Amino acid sequence: MKSKEEKEYEKRVKARVLILKEYLEKGDKKINIVNKEDAVNFEESFRKIRFDSKGEPILETVDGRIRSLALVIEQVDHRDKMKSAISLEQIQEGYFNRIEGNFNHFYKIMLENNVSPHQVANVIAYGEQSIDHLDEVINPILKYLEEFWELVAESGYLHLEDDYDSIKAVFGGDLFPSNEENIASKCGIYTDTIILPCPFIRSRHMFKVWDKKQRVYYLLKHALNTLQYKELALAELDKPIVAILPDKEMMDEFAYEKISKLGEKDALYHAGKVFDRKFESIDELLDFGKSLDTIEKVTNEIKDRNRVLFDTEFKDSLELQIKNHTESDSAKAMRTNNPGVLVSMMGFGRMSVCNELLLKSSKVGGIPLIDAPTSWEYFKWKLEYDSERTYPDKDYSKLHIVKGLNGLDSSKLQWIGKIPPKGLIELRKNGAINEIREILLKGIDELVNANQFDFTSTSHKVFNNLNFAFNQHQENIKKLTSKKWKIAGKDFGSWLVMGSVEIASACLGTPLYGLSTVALNQIIDAPKIKDLPKTVENIKQTEREKEQLKKSPLGLMFNYSK
Repeated sequence: MKSKEEKEYEKRVKARVLILKEYLEKGDKKINIVNKEDAVNFEESFRKIRFDSKGEPILETVDGRIRSLALVIEQVDHRDKMKSAISLEQIQEGYFNRIEGNFNHFYKIMLENNVSPHQVANVIAYGEQSIDHLDEVINPILKYLEEFWELVAESGYLHLEDDYDSIKAVFGGDLFPSNEENIASKCGIYTDTIILPCPFIRSRHMFKVWDKKQRVYYLLKHALNTLQYKELALAELDKPIVAILPDKEMMDEFAYEKISKLGEKDALYHAGKVFDRKFESIDELLDFGKSLDTIEKVTNEIKDRNRVLFDTEFKDSLELQIKNHTESDSAKAMRTNNPGVLVSMMGFGRMSVCNELLLKSSKVGGIPLIDAPTSWEYFKWKLEYDSERTYPDKDYSKLHIVKGLNGLDSSKLQWIGKIPPKGLIELRKNGAINEIREILLKGIDELVNANQFDFTSTSHKVFNNLNFAFNQHQENIKKLTSKKWKIAGKDFGSWLVMGSVEIASACLGTPLYGLSTVALNQIIDAPKIKDLPKTVENIKQTEREKEQLKKSPLGLMFNYSK
């Protein structure tokens, strides 16, 4: 008697064969098999298939060749159906309608008073009026959004995955971009689509930890900040300037657990750097941290003070920073004020964020984009640690590239980084962005395409490449400003800013040290074969490109002085 698993397997195989049959019967679908012998074998295998009176395939007549092909076509068919079920534009419209329907009143107040999301949220959450009515709706809103994303998130990701010709930047390192500036204004010239997280999903676990005032504050701040991107996300363009999707890793408990495990491994390695000693487990690290129950004990054990980083803007002594951290919201969230535990575990959350960002970027074929300087430092450390652990017996430190496009003389880079949303949309619609990119082509290619950099070369050559890109970019900016363009009523020159554009890459590391390929594919749902490759060489080339990307994870950060 067949087991339940065997029956389910046979049912799936039958369904796949029927999908393959339907696929081949469609006039617009073709499977190109270049090798004549393979083509003959496939045709012979297909002719041998017999069907019963119900029209279902008789499994004894379906050989391994057909079963393998049917599996691939099933995946292709699933992707096509998920994408045709709902467009990316419809997903974005549905999301913003839900946010606007609940928070448009507060958004109008913000616009009328020309204030920021933070200011509105702060006044309401920490004011004297009752906020019970706002606190009561948080859980229903979170549940409402979770249900929405469970229905459409996969389709949204598939649309972005299959957009192979776009330069996609995946935001990470914080709950959401800063509410004080629009991240698309910063780098919308240099990327096609910026993928932002749903801040409600990203912080849903924190809503359980925050007190009432904090919950209401972040509810309003998230909503108002999100609505600032509505115009960019819903603009009628071939490629969306902005797309908001949830972190699938945060919605899937299996994936969330895996990311936490990766974060633990990285936290142990980071703590090893801080204290110059090896830790085998989180329990060992926690026990060590608990023993350092005074600030003096902690600082006496710290061997690398530069890696005890709370915030790049903090300039106080390390002792005072640790003291302040024991009284912070982060300490409350961890439910401890033990300075040793807080310092020992500070890498866990940061490294988990880095892993999540690298996973999401791998999934959609995008580039990690980080807007927060502190998160950027941890991201660079993550890449450094992965390189070291992948090749522990070799010194690849000189090939680990962390270099700003600001020239070898550390001069500031002038770049297009303050474009108002209406201006960015107009540039896309009238095609002017194509001319701008044509002029900036060299700089853009070298900036965002990891494979353009020869990371196996000497560090001197890499720095020369970056320095050339810097000088070329500066010359190109001069050409653009000389055109005296006016876009959306503003001079093009008014969008230029002085700052830095940093890149980071681990040239020979793997983007997620310690995670097997099987587990990686389970988490990121690695892109399936769109169509059967026409030749064996195509398969080899595809694998080479994928391998190159795995070896050279890339990150970007745009930063300018206000």
